[in-house]
Amino acid sequence: MSDSNNITVLNPGLYKNLLAQVEAIYKHSNELSFKTRARYYEATKRFCKFLADNFRLQNFKNVEDRHFKAYVEHLKENNAAATIQSDLSGIRYFHRKSGSKNRLSKNDKLSLPKRATGVKDHSWLKTEIDTMRQLAIGQGRQDVIIAIDFAHEFGLRLEEICTLRIEYLMSALKTGQLVIKGKGGQTRAIDLSAKQRSIIIKYLDYARCSGRYPRDYLISASEKDGVKREKRSLQNWMSYNRKSFIAENREDLYEDGKKKRTETISWHGLRHTYAQRTYAEALQERPRRARKIVSENLGHHRTEVTRIYLADTPKKK
Repeated sequence: MSDSNNITVLNPGLYKNLLAQVEAIYKHSNELSFKTRARYYEATKRFCKFLADNFRLQNFKNVEDRHFKAYVEHLKENNAAATIQSDLSGIRYFHRKSGSKNRLSKNDKLSLPKRATGVKDHSWLKTEIDTMRQLAIGQGRQDVIIAIDFAHEFGLRLEEICTLRIEYLMSALKTGQLVIKGKGGQTRAIDLSAKQRSIIIKYLDYARCSGRYPRDYLISASEKDGVKREKRSLQNWMSYNRKSFIAENREDLYEDGKKKRTETISWHGLRHTYAQRTYAEALQERPRRARKIVSENLGHHRTEVTRIYLADTPKKK
């Protein structure tokens, strides 16, 4: 099911129930400005989807701090600091209005990314990627290792990795392009390099040894909610292990011509690393189309968004 905002909902009945409760609060509230209430309402609708899909919650009044913290980790993967803080304010507003007796953590207890006055560099350091990989190998987390490769080498989002089917990889070897259906239903085709082909071949061998069929997902279970559980597992792994491989004082380890790095790292940051590497390679081969190539491979189709990923400092006139 999809709502009017194109939000795909796995549990539509639970989502509608939670939404009706939040909507009742919205209609009978006159605090704050109309614009602020509307923004808070949209943020809380997204939270309701998360609650329905991940916790099967039926009563918004029963939202607990554990639900709230889980959603915070979800938001950290693909949202700017300002967006996260605004969304959390909206959720707290409706939670308070619901009459709930449960308390939600304040921002200073949630390890939120800091607001930046300008865009920062979200890419990873090579040492962070290598250390993360070794940790995953030591723990026997093959799904994490695969997720690292497809985020770092192909620029895929976490959702796209979890929904990657064996047949997509088989087709990619035949056509030379990995076709991905991404955010908003937009489809993009990534032209395979020699290294990307070798990665696909390696994981097709892994899939065969694991007894997976073409219609199966590469890392997610095929049964109901398999993708959702795998995505949550990867997000939790990042949350619990991030401190083990994040570089100290990483904000100070920035490159010439680049903006300062963020103080934390996320799965989405690997897409930024991919974008910067792909851009550097494209500049050597097709300089006039370099930004366009990165934009298409990321699935944004807008070069202005690509600038955020590249994190270049503005050149002096």
